[in-house]
Amino acid sequence: MLCEGLGLKVLAWDEKHGKMLLRIEGQDDLWCLYNVLERGDMVTARTLREVKVDDRSSRRPMTLKIRVEKVEFQPFTERLRIRGVVLEGPDRFGVVGSHHTISVGEGSEILVEKESWPRHALKRIFKAASRRPMGILLVGVDSEEAAFVVPHDYGFEVLAEVKLNLPGKQDPEKRDEALAEEVRRLALKAKELAERIGAKAVAVVGPGFVKDALAEEISSKAKLKVYVDSASNGGFQGVKEAVRRGVLRRVLKDFSVIEEAELMEQLLAHISRGDGKAAYGFDEVERAATYGAVDKLLVLDELIRSQDLELRGRV
Repeated sequence: MLCEGLGLKVLAWDEKHGKMLLRIEGQDDLWCLYNVLERGDMVTARTLREVKVDDRSSRRPMTLKIRVEKVEFQPFTERLRIRGVVLEGPDRFGVVGSHHTISVGEGSEILVEKESWPRHALKRIFKAASRRPMGILLVGVDSEEAAFVVPHDYGFEVLAEVKLNLPGKQDPEKRDEALAEEVRRLALKAKELAERIGAKAVAVVGPGFVKDALAEEISSKAKLKVYVDSASNGGFQGVKEAVRRGVLRRVLKDFSVIEEAELMEQLLAHISRGDGKAAYGFDEVERAATYGAVDKLLVLDELIRSQDLELRGRV
């Protein structure tokens, strides 16, 4: 095996002929592949194809090679759909020249061929292949709501959101009893979700003492590393706030979404201050790059994947 971490597997790399054999290990690998594949690339994989045999239609497993026309990433369905024209396939089914969609998921092996592999594509592939993420569950909580979130390279997936049913503050004793019960319920939910996603750690963020009570309850119920950080809100908003402020970097350093969020926060801060330390918009950024005045460059995936060859060349 050429390159093996806990992420994408690079099974073979023929640099001379521009061929790379990959095995998909998870959803982040699908996101990586989505950003690497371009129109005109060739992809070979096992797939199901509906064919007619003796006037009867049936779906047959076969290996097809297609020239890529369109790629669709479907977050949280755990599939990547690659559509194109069939270049090679079993002769007896007469599929060459027709359109077909290859569906790629966890465990799929796929051969990707490019006339030329851009440096950014190779960097993305080998970074994904060497990834060693620590599975983590993020919990944003306050006295009104809780959100259970898992980070991916492409963003965040909300696994569950829970409303807390607490009596009014006029009866402190009842409210404390209800809160203790809700904390127990949330801790069991955190344990269940952590087991489901294979998390080794939980980060609990939010305002006030509820986050501390929940973190303590989780520690007593599950063998998980528990981190606690402050945020002005609970729920998903609290999670996003904590990530933007960088307080979870020590826990989430293997997830590129954290770095991207921090860089965006820095960019927006420079723009709002008008201190001349940020450029945005294609022409303005290109001009800054020409002068050698770029320290960090943020580029939309859509630009990297653009079918406009001139535009992609400028990028």
